[in-house]
Amino acid sequence: MSEHKDTVMRYLRGVRHADHELVLSLVTDDVLLERKGRPGIRGKEVLRAVIDDTDGVVHRDTGSHRPVHRIERMVEEGDTVVVSGSVVVRLLNGGQLETLFSDHFTFSGGLISGLESYMVPPAGPRS
Repeated sequence: MSEHKDTVMRYLRGVRHADHELVLSLVTDDVLLERKGRPGIRGKEVLRAVIDDTDGVVHRDTGSHRPVHRIERMVEEGDTVVVSGSVVVRLLNGGQLETLFSDHFTFSGGLISGLESYMVPPAGPRS
């Protein structure tokens, strides 16, 4: 596995295990996080505040446990790694939430300098 792909896997593992310091150690000081449909977040310290607000165990917006990424594909070209798959989150009420994702990681100096994240609900059954 390449160095960039390994960094992405460590980042996702850090997200899964709420290892904030690991996540922050893998990004540049001026990292740009763009979750499509939401305002962008720039800078490690802003990202730290966002991470700390979610407390690493329960997400206020979904009342859930930490996300589990199921990776279907990881493609690297130059300083970009694209990961696609699904994210499953167990909800506190016993249910689960699943979304499909495509994350585009951009690197600078061996660290993640940008992350574009696209998330959509899975298609329902067709009639």
